[in-house]
Amino acid sequence: MKLISLITFMFLLLFLFAESAEAKILPQAAKAGKQTVTKSSNTVGIGVSPKLRGDRKALIVYFSNLQNAKIVSYLLTYQTATQQEGAAGGINLTGASSSSQELLFGTCSKNVCRLHTGIKNARLEISYTTKAGKKYLKKFRIRV
Repeated sequence: MKLISLITFMFLLLFLFAESAEAKILPQAAKAGKQTVTKSSNTVGIGVSPKLRGDRKALIVYFSNLQNAKIVSYLLTYQTATQQEGAAGGINLTGASSSSQELLFGTCSKNVCRLHTGIKNARLEISYTTKAGKKYLKKFRIRV
């Protein structure tokens, strides 16, 4: 009985602390038009961790293992009561292994920001190219 409990506990720990993410190879990088889904460890690709800011008016995206990437870009889209909104950009890869980006649910001009309300269907897409030349796309659904 103790052996079964120990094995169950070990499997539980294995699943809790496994650090892998699913990534989809973009069609441009797939051979002969094949599209495959691969699992990559954070040591091969980059790590992405989106979290809502405490006031829920912005999304903070944490990036790790950036030393493995050549290009990193992001696209945040969401629906307001009246129209589709979004933000896009890229990460400046200056040799640092981690970075973060704050994406405001709103617009800013001349240091004046207007926040959007009634946000629905928020989605974040992170695309990156590794130093080996493979292209990946990570998609996240954000609940605001």
